[in-house]
Amino acid sequence: MSSMLALQDAATPFVSLDPNGPVDIIGAWLMCFLTLSVFSFLYKDNPFYKVAEHVFVGVGTAYFALQYYKEGILEPVRDHMYDIAEVMGEPGASFSLGGYDADPTIAFILRAVAAIFGLMLLTRLFSPNSWAPRWPLAVMVGVYSALKLTGETQSKLVLQTKGLMKPLVPENVGEVGWFPDGVALESTPLFLTIANAIVVIGVICALSHFLFTWKRGRTLGAVSRVGIIVLMITFGSMFGFTVLGRIALLIERVNELFDLSEPDYAFGTPFLSPPVILTVLIAGTLTLFALQRKEGTDS
Repeated sequence: MSSMLALQDAATPFVSLDPNGPVDIIGAWLMCFLTLSVFSFLYKDNPFYKVAEHVFVGVGTAYFALQYYKEGILEPVRDHMYDIAEVMGEPGASFSLGGYDADPTIAFILRAVAAIFGLMLLTRLFSPNSWAPRWPLAVMVGVYSALKLTGETQSKLVLQTKGLMKPLVPENVGEVGWFPDGVALESTPLFLTIANAIVVIGVICALSHFLFTWKRGRTLGAVSRVGIIVLMITFGSMFGFTVLGRIALLIERVNELFDLSEPDYAFGTPFLSPPVILTVLIAGTLTLFALQRKEGTDS
């Protein structure tokens, strides 16, 4: 009883809706329960993981639905009404459409077309096989593909090609060559020349691996083999970077569990904190389920 009173008298609020404030007690228990429920999947698929998975999907769907409703319906309608009032009050004024000034008539037509496409897309709820939702879907896929293709080409192909157009021999001793910007590297021109040559040879060998118009003889086969090694090194470094990112997320979650073991969230002692209690509860429940299943199988 005294531990319960100490928990209620703590500075940490029991329930708080302030996203910028400290984690409340209810939020701490929910965070620990959902985190440990997801970690329980390391044992095997179980009801705790199912609950956490469904909560995550449901909350994420609701959040993005409200976000898209706000950004795709409320804000455009509000901006459109403001633009109409501005044009009616000032003859010759122009709309702002997508960050660009546009004629009021053209802006009204484009927004009306967007609204019609939105209504056509909603008809999929009533008639999934009709022609109406196919038009807005085709426009969305086509526009997104064009934007994504342009961005990927500019960020990867163009920049990589530009990065290859460097002199093998650096003009200045302090140049960093192929190393990332901001890396302080005091090296000799010979070292930078060797590094630049390795990059050029690696690119040529990697590209030769995808050359299928010539017969793969001894020379092309050897070059292609070097290209495979370069590709494997690249894929390995990418995988390692991804794994390090996931490990960083794991460390963040574990640190958060340790933070929630503080006396503000515990019943008088750290051994009665949310992470410890919920760990024992989840592990004990899964153990009982496993024992019951084993007894049923033996019988």
